[in-house]
Amino acid sequence: MIEFDNLVLSYPGGARRALDHVSLSIPSGAFVALVGASGSGKTSLLKTINRLIDPTSGVVRVDGEDVSRVPAPDLRRRIGYAFQGVGLFPHMSVAENIAVTPRLLGWPGPEIDARVRELLELVDLPQDFSARAPAMLSGGQQQRVGVARALAARPSVMLMDEPFGALDPLTRDTLGDAYRALHDKLGLTTIMVTHDIQEAVLLADRIIVMEAGKPIADGGPRTLLRPDADPRVAAMMDVPRRQAARVQAMLGAADV
Repeated sequence: MIEFDNLVLSYPGGARRALDHVSLSIPSGAFVALVGASGSGKTSLLKTINRLIDPTSGVVRVDGEDVSRVPAPDLRRRIGYAFQGVGLFPHMSVAENIAVTPRLLGWPGPEIDARVRELLELVDLPQDFSARAPAMLSGGQQQRVGVARALAARPSVMLMDEPFGALDPLTRDTLGDAYRALHDKLGLTTIMVTHDIQEAVLLADRIIVMEAGKPIADGGPRTLLRPDADPRVAAMMDVPRRQAARVQAMLGAADV
């Protein structure tokens, strides 16, 4: 579904490449998490898919098509994009926010209305929220609207850039599980950037660890959690293991 072919991204005056000859293939239906320290290249890689960033060289293909040959606005209307901070239009209602892309694509009014109702149900929001302004919603509710808006035009590919990062832990966990269920139900291909290793381990089928503009590890959570992994990867993946061990120790002490 998504291919990165020898991708390079250099910024003028940059001491090093933001992306350094990255080649990856992501099949349809995959849920992939991109992790790594700030500046490792994970968000830059994500944004080459919908041409928010154009690489210096190399090719990105979505469903076999070179994205550089597709006008950027047309490409973005075909790819869902949810990000931290949501970016809902404050002067529009919830329904109008969700309907932005279908309206740009010229969908008939009744079809748009039906899609808004369908998506509110899909993201578990009451139908009467459709007339509310974004400011009337909680952070978690706004993020649900953001996911609904990203899904409005029925994309097969969803890009998620720290979509739950600004939320409290309980809401973040709830929305992560809800989105994973949507991914499976709709047969999406999801690429998610996250700083939260535990989130990556629990939600993704495949984790790609980025460092200095290139992947240094690529595999399933169980594989990357093995103690014989690359030391840089092992140190990163040890975080959720230590957290789980501390919680288990507390629970054990409480039982005594």
